[in-house]
Amino acid sequence: MMRMAMRMENLRQMVVIGGLFSVLAVATLGSSKASDPSIFKVEEVWEMVVNEPDPANISPQITFFLSPSTDIDDCYFQLQMNYEADDDFSGGGFHVGAIDHGKMIDEARSGTHRVLATKGDHVRWTNVVAVVNNKLLFAVKDGLGAEWGGFGGPEYLVTIPSSPVTDLSAYDPQQSLDAIDIGFGANRIDRVTLVEVRVFYSDGHALTLPINRQP
Repeated sequence: MMRMAMRMENLRQMVVIGGLFSVLAVATLGSSKASDPSIFKVEEVWEMVVNEPDPANISPQITFFLSPSTDIDDCYFQLQMNYEADDDFSGGGFHVGAIDHGKMIDEARSGTHRVLATKGDHVRWTNVVAVVNNKLLFAVKDGLGAEWGGFGGPEYLVTIPSSPVTDLSAYDPQQSLDAIDIGFGANRIDRVTLVEVRVFYSDGHALTLPINRQP
């Protein structure tokens, strides 16, 4: 019951931060002044093209990481695609996790455990990170792929309840690109692209810039 109450609170917080989406260049992120409005949410739009998956061996397996700050190493979020590996291993679908001080403190597993099996599958989704009431929130949304159909949403929201990160001004999209880990079946992925980054500010304004960059 406590876990359900926490999840419902997270859902309410996701409703609060949902609805404003924008994109920003890395140079703009680095130019903020102390008097500027704070950055409270960042979205990353990703696309992965699978050339020829091997469903019998649950291949490929790929993990994405999103760090809210380049100044902190042990506080981040991860998205495991086509598998979950924590205490146990299970194939297919996806898994989101919140890691703080090297420990998984919140997680969510997709309802589908279908493995990637469609040649040429274009899987597209958005990673969202936000700072709300001194909490770090992360979720996957707007996902679409041949095997999983539409996926993501507030039910896949995970939280780091106490963090030294008070805003996202030290976020860097290059860090997300550099951290991609294809643990198995790299030859079965044609390309992974960070399509765009959306950033928005506490005063309601937003900037938009396509990234279209691969690791």
